[in-house]
Amino acid sequence: MSVIEGEVRETPFGRKFPLESEREIEGKESVSYEAIEVYSFPQAVDRILSESDTGQSFCFVDFDQTLTGADLRNVRDPQISEEVKDSFNKLLRKFSPGKLCITTNRGYGSSILGNLVFRTNKALDKITEFLEESNYPGTVPIFLGLEKQVPNLKTNGRVELVNHLVDLIINSDFEGHIDFYVIEDSSLLGLDRSVFPKEIAKDVHKKVKEKSHGEITIGIKDYVLKHG
Repeated sequence: MSVIEGEVRETPFGRKFPLESEREIEGKESVSYEAIEVYSFPQAVDRILSESDTGQSFCFVDFDQTLTGADLRNVRDPQISEEVKDSFNKLLRKFSPGKLCITTNRGYGSSILGNLVFRTNKALDKITEFLEESNYPGTVPIFLGLEKQVPNLKTNGRVELVNHLVDLIINSDFEGHIDFYVIEDSSLLGLDRSVFPKEIAKDVHKKVKEKSHGEITIGIKDYVLKHG
């Protein structure tokens, strides 16, 4: 008998436990996750560039303490080293427009906490300045307000990210296996850093299938930056 969503089954001990829906099981089979510790942004980039094929792949780069350094002063006054700039430009040369994205918890707004304490507007200006300096011929999408540490959250940023990925996958006629490369620092708040990228990947898989584009699988490689 197939398992439908919400179905429960009687156990020999008389208690009922909800069974996993077919959608949940399918999501687990279609999305895989691997965390890889690295000790610098350039090391993460070199590992990604050494992959045999980045044709059907996307790369998501966090901003705070990833593009910027480990010093907490970078939260309010972000600085990006020349070494990091050089490595990021390598990614730009490898990934075609739209496939390399900046993903951050920061977001636009006029809150006292965001602008006076963390100087979010200044950080976003720094991102824009940094991308303009790269002379990249295409666009690097920036997805804001992702709140990565909060599971099952449907923010505008998350919805926009999923829609962006689905559109590119379909318009580029991707099929079969797709890689998601993530570069982020180890200080991200939350019990399980795998939750956010897996939720995005599962939503992408679901939407691609709904649009009758065919079956895909998504492998997530999360390069976690451990500052010394």
